[in-house]
Amino acid sequence: MSVMEHFASQQLFKIGVVLRDFRLGGSERVAIGLANYWSGLGFLVTVFVGRSEGEMRELLRPEIIVHSASLPTTVPDRLLGEKTACAAQQHFRANPVQACYVPGNGHWPITRRLAQLPKRVRPTLVSQVSSPIFRQGRSLLSQWLYNVRMRFLLRASDHVVAVSRELAKDTRSVLTGREVKVIPLPVVWEEHDLVPVPEKGALNILAAGRLVPVKGFDVLIEAIALVKKQCPTVRLTICGEGPERPRLENLISTLGLHDNVVLAGYVSCIRPWLDACRMFVLSSYAESYGAVLVEALAAGRQIVSTRCTPALQDLMQAPWVGEAVSVGDPCALADAIVRLQSQPAPPCEKLAETVRSFHLAHGGEHYLSLLASSQGARGR
Repeated sequence: MSVMEHFASQQLFKIGVVLRDFRLGGSERVAIGLANYWSGLGFLVTVFVGRSEGEMRELLRPEIIVHSASLPTTVPDRLLGEKTACAAQQHFRANPVQACYVPGNGHWPITRRLAQLPKRVRPTLVSQVSSPIFRQGRSLLSQWLYNVRMRFLLRASDHVVAVSRELAKDTRSVLTGREVKVIPLPVVWEEHDLVPVPEKGALNILAAGRLVPVKGFDVLIEAIALVKKQCPTVRLTICGEGPERPRLENLISTLGLHDNVVLAGYVSCIRPWLDACRMFVLSSYAESYGAVLVEALAAGRQIVSTRCTPALQDLMQAPWVGEAVSVGDPCALADAIVRLQSQPAPPCEKLAETVRSFHLAHGGEHYLSLLASSQGARGR
């Protein structure tokens, strides 16, 4: 009997997941997906959050226990991770779990705090590295300080997992002597029938994300104005909500794109929107992993992306997958969109196969193996 089967059969295995809040974000969505997957297997899953606000709360399975620290909204985002970590430490001291999954770079303070718990209640800690370690434009001093902080926060983690081979390489260069495993980001939650792309004459484009400056939606809208000169019926749908909405609406009006650009607001699942589009475009200035690109490929849609994410190193394995362009360049985005539209789209099945390892069941099993194997080794 495997370690996982052993703990599952005894129904003793409790897993904790800690989040700052339920606002839309790649790391948060992945954590919710994993929590749902483990709960579906019969494990007792507890999600602890600093604040219970956010659209993605509704995505959790109803049987999952949720505890909130109810941190005030006056706590700024830059302090929310540490405040959540302190509250989680107190909660899991009184309500122990056998293992805890720590999702992404912004949640690393949780690893340090939970590692300080007494041995009898300290969970096995599996910490994820999801965002680039080395960022362009960061000074030598800032990078040195980042490295020191990373080593400090992750030194007591039982397992460190990176979401790509390149990110694992960078992580090992900072956490010298540590084993770093690679588990592709499990962002594809469900199997769907693949819908053929719309007819060649239709140019429906999808983008998704919070309406914030880093997403570069203003650049994308400017690119659509250029595409419209060659394809007057081009239609861009942006799924997401945020503080940039008034500015983007004003830009749409200024460029005369009322019939071409739609701000659809927040949607809990973009799959129906992917099925209706010809391609997906990511226009961000910076992304941790760009999980939405994986979702697009899983739906059988080509992608156009700025070089804003390490995901491109894993996803752009062949020219027919899509195109990568410079950050902040509407002309480059427009040219890439027009080039893809002018060529026959590859079969949906061929695109979906490129991200098979990103499915939830694949990642969920690998993470569960790490969470459970350490428990067996400790003899709990």
